[in-house]
Formats: sequence, C-alpha cells, structure tokens
Amino acid sequence: FTKEFSDVLTEGASKLTLADQNEEGASLLMLQTRQQLGTIALSLANQSQQSILRLF
Repeated sequence: FTKEFSDVLTEGASKLTLADQNEEGASLLMLQTRQQLGTIALSLANQSQQSILRLF
C-alpha cells in the first residue's frame, strides 16, 4: 500500500511540474510575441513618420 501511495504521489507531482513548465513556456512565448509585435508597431510608426516628412 505504501509503495503504491508513494508512486501515486510521485506521478502526481511529476504531472504538476510538467503542467507548470508548460504554462510557463506558454507565458514566455506570449511575452516574446507581444514584444515582437510592439517592436514591429514602433518600426511601422517610424517609417510612416519618415514618409510624411519626405513629402515636405
């Protein structure tokens, strides 16, 4: 009984750790994507501003 209980607890802990790692990985990917989109938006805004200034 004790061995089975220990195995169940170990397996449960492993699943929780894996779930936490997956969640952290998804959060990291979201933040990286958000940062890339922000950089692209700033680049596009800068290009638009330069294009407008060239008109004058």
